Amino acid sequence: MATHEPLIERPKTSLCKTLSLVLISFAAVISTTLFAIHSIKTTSFTNSTLSFPPHICDQSIEKESCLAMVLETVRGLSTTTVNEVDHHDILKTFLEKTTSKIQEALRMAKFVSRRINNNPKDRAALLDCAELMDLSRDRVMDSIVTLYLQNLTYHSHEDAHAWLSGVLTNHVTCLDGLEEGSFIRTTLEPKLKELISRARTSLAILVSVLPSKSEAIEPLNGDFPTWVKAGDRRLLQALAKDIKADIVVAKDGSGKYKTVKEAVAAVPDKSTSRFVIYVKKGVYKETVEVGKNKKNVMLVGDGMDSTIITGSLNVVDGSTTFNSATIGNY
Repeated sequence: MATHEPLIERPKTSLCKTLSLVLISFAAVISTTLFAIHSIKTTSFTNSTLSFPPHICDQSIEKESCLAMVLETVRGLSTTTVNEVDHHDILKTFLEKTTSKIQEALRMAKFVSRRINNNPKDRAALLDCAELMDLSRDRVMDSIVTLYLQNLTYHSHEDAHAWLSGVLTNHVTCLDGLEEGSFIRTTLEPKLKELISRARTSLAILVSVLPSKSEAIEPLNGDFPTWVKAGDRRLLQALAKDIKADIVVAKDGSGKYKTVKEAVAAVPDKSTSRFVIYVKKGVYKETVEVGKNKKNVMLVGDGMDSTIITGSLNVVDGSTTFNSATIGNY
């Protein structure tokens, strides 16, 4: 028995050594892999921190997506170090890229419109999306122009914040109006979700450059913020009979127009001064769209129980939610 024991035990020893070598090799591979992954992550983080401060996305609800988009933007800039990159430069470059993304989505919407049936609901939803995207592109451009001003103020940031918030709302409204499972939604949803993420990222970057709250607090001028001009304050405080209107609307024909829609259409495009439309007592059964080129329009009536404008639009009767407003400012 003793002479056979070494023959029995030797294979076990060899097997143990083999297993040990395999485990050691496996551990070495794992260690090397982990080290490589760690090195990649460290290098990536180091490169990104050289380009922008990570806290730029602290206010984002999609932080990882925000950081990825910002890093992509920074890589497109000519500067390479944190001392050379300004948050405003990042935001402006990001917004410029966003306008091209919105344009791509608009082209896709037109592509889809040529391939759907004549279902009125689908057509209406697609028209809403096209209009909302067009508005969003304008609001992004307005923000870029404002941020390029040499003397940036809190109000400049505030305007951009309002416009970019509107852009986010527009994209969500467009997506919500598309029927689940429809060809239109399936085709446009990826683009719209990307636009929604970009809108959220733009707001996060903007918030990172906003002045502190202490700098933002301003005294009131009477009952109004200081940015409300003196002429507008007088209009808001005056009685209807004391306001000198540019156009008068009256159902009985005593004004220049009989409908509010006609009066709005007569407003000069991109007016730089306040344009007042006085709507006399009566019930006006119409829907009014104040287009994006109709600036500084003010409607004045004889009171909530005297001057009534009613469009009676609702989703049940076939209108989209977006287009159901009696008076819409687009």
